[in-house]
This record gives sequence, C-alpha cells and structure tokens, in this order.
Amino acid sequence: MHKPLDLSVIIPARNVAGYLPACIGSIASDPALEIIVVDDGSTDETPEVLADLAAREPRLRVLPGAGRGPSAARNLALAVARAPLVAFLDADDTWRPGKLAVQLALHRAFPDLGFSFTDYRHVTPEGEDRGTCFQYWPGFAARHAKARGGFLLGADALAQLYAENVVGTSTVVAQTRLLRHCGGFGELLVSAEDWDLWLRLAAEAPVGCLKLVGTDYLMHRPGNLSHKAAERASALRSVAEWHRAAAGALDPAALRRCEARLLAAEAEAAMAAGQPWSAVAKQCGAALHQPGRRAVRHAAALLLQALRPAA
Repeated sequence: MHKPLDLSVIIPARNVAGYLPACIGSIASDPALEIIVVDDGSTDETPEVLADLAAREPRLRVLPGAGRGPSAARNLALAVARAPLVAFLDADDTWRPGKLAVQLALHRAFPDLGFSFTDYRHVTPEGEDRGTCFQYWPGFAARHAKARGGFLLGADALAQLYAENVVGTSTVVAQTRLLRHCGGFGELLVSAEDWDLWLRLAAEAPVGCLKLVGTDYLMHRPGNLSHKAAERASALRSVAEWHRAAAGALDPAALRRCEARLLAAEAEAAMAAGQPWSAVAKQCGAALHQPGRRAVRHAAALLLQALRPAA
C-alpha cells in the first residue's frame, strides 16, 4: 500500500525550458509528495524537457493547459491535487534546502492554518542579490521583529497582508480544501490574483509565517508580465477595493498604508506611459500616505526625471 501523500507541488509552466530542471531539482526528495506541472501552451522546448524530467522523476505529473495564463494553470492542477496541502512554485523560481520540511512542521504544529509563507530573496538573471521581501516591507518587519521560528500573524492577518503584500506565491503552502472552497486564483485578473487569494484565505483561517528565506525569486525574466505596469496598477486597485471594508474593520491604518502602495504602483505606470508629472503627483501622494525616506527618495527621483529636458 502506498503511503498517503502529504503535499502536492503545483508548477505552471509556459516557455520555461531553461528553468525547469533547476526548479524541479530544488524540490525535496520526500516520496510523500507529488509534483504537478501544467504546460500552459508552451512553444519552446518545454514539452520535451518535461518529458525527460518525468521519465526520471516518478512523482512528476504533466498536464496540458489551454494557454490561459498561470492562474488557470494553477487552478487546473489544484482540481486534481491529491494531498491535503498544496505548495506553489513558479517554474523560474527555486526552493532552498529545508524549506518544505520546516513549513510542513509548522502546519503539523498548527493544523488549522489556512496557509503559511516564508521570506524570499530577489535574484536577477545574472545572479545579483537584490535583498529579501521582508527587508522591503518595514511595517511587517517591525511588527514581527521579536518573532522566532514559525509564528501566527494574529487575528488581523488580513489587514497586515492588505497593508503590505509580503506573500510570495512560490513560498506558500496552503490547505487544499480551503483553496478549493475559496475558488482558487481569480482567472479574470491580469495581475494581483495572488494577493487577492491570500486575502480571501486570510478571511477564512489563521495565517502562519516563517522568517527563513525559503525561495529564490527570479526578477525581470524576459517575457514575464512585470513590465505591464498599467495593467498591474489597475488590478491592484480593484483587489484593494474588494477587500477594503474587511481590512479597515480590523485596522484602519492598513487602508492608508495600502493606498501608499497603490499610488506608488500608479506612479510607475505613469512613468512607463510617458507621463512624468502625473508620476510625480502619484508618488508624492504615496509619500504623504506613508511618510518615509524611501518614499521621499522615489518622489525626488521622479521629479528629477520630469525636469530633465527631453532628448
């Protein structure tokens, strides 16, 4: 009789042939997990790479996707996941040794957890270290400065995640049942669908966190969606409106901190659209909502760009 599965690892994949071996190779060798990769309409060598990996990795299942994006691909895998817990991993990211073991231990210690997450490190394609996620969000870091090991975010978890989106998708382990109950990732959103899901999960069950850096997140991969600044800013604004009332009821200050993030994203979109003075106004608004040296530096940098004569 086969041992019951502890975990289903879900990986959406589209045109990531060069990244998949390292990604799947970073997963722990525990036989009590399955790996589900959804090939979401790749046109490169991804199918061949997956076939080769599957021939050598008995835990790997490959599903065909319909080219509808990572949210639909993750939901497709979620529908067939056989374990009580799901871990998400993007095909261009990698897990660090021990990440899964300590995270699964946290879920065993707190079986009511809806989901947990860890810190992660930003890495460029050239291997440059750009710092960790938790270093970037000072409010979250200050709130949990004294926490050691695994901990619970507390009753206002939704408000904390609303104020600062500290959850990286490739760090998350979540209850399969709860993910299905909440409807999975919002497939109509072009961006911020992960933030929306974490907020919906936080409204339903406790949230756990580990300070360890468990994942290396690849920044600026050619062909990814991060350059679509206007679409991202619009999606962030929509998600914020959906969860505004729930977050404000827990912590009114979270609304101000979230608004600062939204304005900063809209400033980035304005610069990308060639509207420097609109970007300056948005970034100054962000600095007013959440004063700090970083916000002021960003506003000053945008002002200098706006004043610079056109080439």
